[in-house]
Amino acid sequence: TARTARFRCVLAVVPVTGADRNASNACKANELELVAQLFEGKCEGHILKQERGMNGFGYDPLFVPNGYGQTFAQLGDTVKNRLSHRAQALAKARAKLLF
Repeated sequence: TARTARFRCVLAVVPVTGADRNASNACKANELELVAQLFEGKCEGHILKQERGMNGFGYDPLFVPNGYGQTFAQLGDTVKNRLSHRAQALAKARAKLLF
């Protein structure tokens, strides 16, 4: 049985407009002002039947990213953060928004 899996993150960035930066602009803006830019990150892998590793949270002890023999919980923060679906989405947003 295939136990493929994917972590996926979609980051939405909506520009802040208007003078009152403390209030929710969604309440005051018209539809044309609320144009979100979307940035996606994915990490493909597979799910184990038994947990391995003590670090991380959620599915980290069960998720093995493609190309690796260890779970996210075993790989450590440095490797996990480089492969992370969140890190990928944030890197795309940063590249686009910081010119």
